[in-house]
Amino acid sequence: MTKVQLSLTNQEAAILNSYGSELGYNLSKTIRFLISKAAEKFLQKGTIPVYKMSQKTEKKGLQALKEYKTGKTIKIDDVDNFFSQL
Repeated sequence: MTKVQLSLTNQEAAILNSYGSELGYNLSKTIRFLISKAAEKFLQKGTIPVYKMSQKTEKKGLQALKEYKTGKTIKIDDVDNFFSQL
């Protein structure tokens, strides 16, 4: 998670507070909402960032895919229960 600190003018804060109050949001939640909507629009355009993975991660991912295809994996319906039994 990345934290961001913003400085807003009194007018900007008032506008955002007014907008957020229509949704029942405080200032912080309003800003998160607006950022999430902007990110959603970005993703809808099909613009998805691609990150290069390390060779180690790629090797493990390919191994996991191979194990899945050969039936060496199991389906877990209740993840919490599964990990509590380990």
